[in-house]
Amino acid sequence: MQQFIRFCIVGAFATLLDAALFYMFRQWMSYQASMVLSYTICLLLNMVLTLRWTFRRKFSLRNVMGVMWAHLFNLFVVRYKLMELFVVTLKMSDRLAYLPTLGISVVVNFLIIRAIVHKESPKDNG
Repeated sequence: MQQFIRFCIVGAFATLLDAALFYMFRQWMSYQASMVLSYTICLLLNMVLTLRWTFRRKFSLRNVMGVMWAHLFNLFVVRYKLMELFVVTLKMSDRLAYLPTLGISVVVNFLIIRAIVHKESPKDNG
């Protein structure tokens, strides 16, 4: 439960920054480009905080690559496809569709990353 709370704190910070950047970039570019650019900017910060603070894990090539894979999967499979579903199929405004997409992707991302870091990395007790 403590991990989930720390994950939510890190996620809330990264999500707020991601959303602010998405809406800012959206003024000048497509929702797809805005989503990729804002998510990418937040990715490194989120990864460092997730590994070191949320799950208290040491950096290793395996867990960094695992977390990167999880974030890229979340961006291009979960978020991108949900946005496409909401915007193209359901004809929602992309600015409105971003909100449920964000909520769903946070839960999926937590489950994937938690599985990766617990499987691949020894706990950092120091």
